Amino acid sequence: MVIKQEIVGAVGVISLILGGSLWLETRPAHASHHDKVPTVTITQAIETVQAANPGKTVTDISLEHENNKLAWEAELNNGSEVYVDANTRQIIKTEEARNLVDFSFIKDWITN
Repeated sequence: MVIKQEIVGAVGVISLILGGSLWLETRPAHASHHDKVPTVTITQAIETVQAANPGKTVTDISLEHENNKLAWEAELNNGSEVYVDANTRQIIKTEEARNLVDFSFIKDWITN
């Protein structure tokens, strides 16, 4: 009985691993007619973000569409996201990271 349970458990783990690898498989990007080649390089975008956020570092960056513009989305080590126009090098917007204690009802619940 114990051997059957171990076999079933092993098969389950293998299924999860294989299923997860298929789910997370890298898929090719599909270009649309709205996509353009950015004139701002990834290095320039990182420099722009870090100049506007001294003391912070970019942990991830990707090319996205934001407000119908091609933009570099940079994630900072403090959890914030900064969007840089991929053609003008201007910062479109910054989304500050939220901590659960920023919400008063959660802060009250946690501290009590």
